[in-house]
Amino acid sequence: MEKEALKLKIDELLEDLVNTLKEEVSYCLDSIILAGSYTIGKISLERPNVNVLIFLNDKIKPEDYLRIGDIFYKTGDKYKDYFSIKIDSLPFRFGIPNIRKEPQLVLTPNLLLMSEKDIKPPFGIPKNVLEGMASTSKVMFGPNPLSKIDLTYSKQEFLQWAFHDIGILFRNLLTRAPLSYQVENNVDLLAHESVELGKIALYWGTEVFLEEKDIKAGKRIEMIKNSKGMVDFYNKIDKDIGKVAEIILEARKHFREYKKDKKKAFLLYNAAFVAIHKVFYEIIKQMSS
Repeated sequence: MEKEALKLKIDELLEDLVNTLKEEVSYCLDSIILAGSYTIGKISLERPNVNVLIFLNDKIKPEDYLRIGDIFYKTGDKYKDYFSIKIDSLPFRFGIPNIRKEPQLVLTPNLLLMSEKDIKPPFGIPKNVLEGMASTSKVMFGPNPLSKIDLTYSKQEFLQWAFHDIGILFRNLLTRAPLSYQVENNVDLLAHESVELGKIALYWGTEVFLEEKDIKAGKRIEMIKNSKGMVDFYNKIDKDIGKVAEIILEARKHFREYKKDKKKAFLLYNAAFVAIHKVFYEIIKQMSS
């Protein structure tokens, strides 16, 4: 499938998904926002991923969550002649593809309650993550709640969020992946979880290792946009994390190769494991100082 044709079909699916949500569960919807590389025209067609933020009002009921899930999967199945669909509810769990087919579109929905907008952090999402979402947000329905949130935070707050997300959520997701399915028969699933969690560790790690003045100068954002710059940054800190950063970022660029090759997938898993633990131990060190 040609890249331009794939992009058009992804556009079509997203429009279909948003329209169906508005038609079937509008009474509990406050807003629908897309975020990430897709909204700024930099989606990777090697491994396309779209973040879908769904803001829900106080009319939401348990059965509505079931309906929303059903809408996602039924909408995805309408496009299985063009690509497979995988729904990842990060940071809590990874999904299973609706079919085994290339290319594969990953949808990452976040179901957020408007009643939790004013808790700390807002919606239970670390502000550094919300900052990335807000900077790439595209409103599909309703107002944009992210535009009204104070996204400033301290280094101490960041370290607390990092300890929880990297040390508890993502580290446990990665270490338990081989217990979640037969790895030998699901190399693609292992590669997907490894590249995603490894990438997250590297992104969080830039803010963990950078000095505050460099973060304020925008160097973290610069590195996230520049793979070579990120590898160079980590090599200066620790050759081991620099080596695994190169593997993870190379896997992002050539993901289809890694998801089909058991040896490469295992190498990628090891890289993600090292990255997450190196970043986590630095978090502990800084929290103790």
